[in-house]
Amino acid sequence: MTMSRGRYNSGERTRIRLIEAAEKLFARRGYDGVTLADIRKAAGQHNSSVIGYYFGTKDGLLGAVADHRFPAVDAERGALVRQFLQGGHVLSTREALWAVAEPLANTVGRNNHYVAMLYRLLDEGRLAEHVAAAMSTSNGYLVDTTLRTSAGHLPPDVVDQRLDLVYESIVRALSRCDAMGRPPAHAELSALVDAWEAALVAPLSEETEAARAARA
Repeated sequence: MTMSRGRYNSGERTRIRLIEAAEKLFARRGYDGVTLADIRKAAGQHNSSVIGYYFGTKDGLLGAVADHRFPAVDAERGALVRQFLQGGHVLSTREALWAVAEPLANTVGRNNHYVAMLYRLLDEGRLAEHVAAAMSTSNGYLVDTTLRTSAGHLPPDVVDQRLDLVYESIVRALSRCDAMGRPPAHAELSALVDAWEAALVAPLSEETEAARAARA
């Protein structure tokens, strides 16, 4: 990143304005509900080729939003994981869920609409690739592996279903906080972690087992 006297240079300021305008519009109206012209206007840009110049395509701009926000989330996730692992401790299911949720929760209410944008992507069927990218880092991989191991008593397809449910629920719950303009209080987030842990590790009911057997 090119800097001048501690500030972004003109080109980098333009790029950041476009990224932040895109994030806010994607969060409000979804990826499909926003045009490049909408983003240019919100960023105060009149050159019709400016997004192409900096990002190539609308998808490129969406990727740039993720690149702008996710490193800080992953860094905080890593700090939490290291804290939990002190003294040779093994990461627990609950701690792994905290490591997923808390860094995202801490973005809320800081002129940062990353979580709300992820919620819109979920509604449009575009969230999976972002979850996959988040879980591909060393921090994400450790957390995801811990959660999968916690649900290891379940059939593999059910583990995938439960993890999708938990990850999507985290985004949905935190997006509501974004709509209110404040992060969840510790007690609120702790109660949600309770629910996510229960949803992940709950045994199959007799009804579900019978239905799966009949289907097989």
